[in-house]
Amino acid sequence: MRYSEIVKVPSISIKEGTIPEGAMITIAIPTYKRAKLLQETLESCLAQKTTIPFAIVVVDNDPMRGCETEQLLKRYNTVDHLFYYKNSENVGMAGNWNKIFELSKTNFVVMLHDDDLIYDDYIEKINFILKKNNYDVNALFLDMQIFENKENIKQKKTNRIKIQLLKPFDFQFGNICNIAGAVFNRNILIELDGFDNKFYPSFDYELYVRLTSYGKIYKVYGYYTLYRILENESANIETVLKFSGKDKEIMSSIAKDRPKIYKLLIKHYLNSYERNYIIGNRKVYRTDDQKLNEYLRQIEKESTFFDEIIFKIGYLIKRFSPVFRKKSL
Repeated sequence: MRYSEIVKVPSISIKEGTIPEGAMITIAIPTYKRAKLLQETLESCLAQKTTIPFAIVVVDNDPMRGCETEQLLKRYNTVDHLFYYKNSENVGMAGNWNKIFELSKTNFVVMLHDDDLIYDDYIEKINFILKKNNYDVNALFLDMQIFENKENIKQKKTNRIKIQLLKPFDFQFGNICNIAGAVFNRNILIELDGFDNKFYPSFDYELYVRLTSYGKIYKVYGYYTLYRILENESANIETVLKFSGKDKEIMSSIAKDRPKIYKLLIKHYLNSYERNYIIGNRKVYRTDDQKLNEYLRQIEKESTFFDEIIFKIGYLIKRFSPVFRKKSL
């Protein structure tokens, strides 16, 4: 559901909080049946070492009352700046992602998955970046540190802040941003009608491309968020193929108004994209799915040497071109 549709679906306020005076940032957590992991996420939000006021909003996509998540949130009844809502019906992933922007009321909304964590100086760093840009920012996308469980985290905090202004071309060869801990200008996202489920599961990538055409969005270098790797549906063959298919659709749309030779080169790049996407996905999720392996062997036969050369050139542009536009704050 788009933002304009999701506002028609009622949400129930289970715990009403208070937005601290002067708060411009809300950490918003969409959740669904992951109470144990959600607790770790909430604790990382409450461990912020800052005097900067901020709110926390949890939006539960499980309409069942008395569930494990609801029981967990009762432990935080004394946290004044924490809000907890339940959707009256399951609105899907994109719907719940859009719902957090309806229920958050500050200028900027941090989107944090219910299994991810933030460092204890996250709010300080984000506020510093926003202030340095006179709060004239549509979105901030942060580098993330990957982890499997909380006990094995090796801290990689960032002291020197570097940012880069993003343009549509930066997304030509794939998604270069992470949703974990991303900061959005709430009013701009509402104007754009939020995430579009037609691009599932790549609706975050599609939104980023729209945002670059709309105003200032920045990639922030350094570690601010921690992204948890779990065995989930992102690693199965059906979802992997949906991801690569929608990614290719988005990349093609970026190139649609370019000269013919440009579009031809992008076509060769996309011919090898699916193969390389699967290889990269297997490394991230450490999976050894037999169906995925068989499919990979099949498409490897169809990719030409020229396709692979163009892919490698595109990958290098994607990886290193933005580096030369970084600036320190």
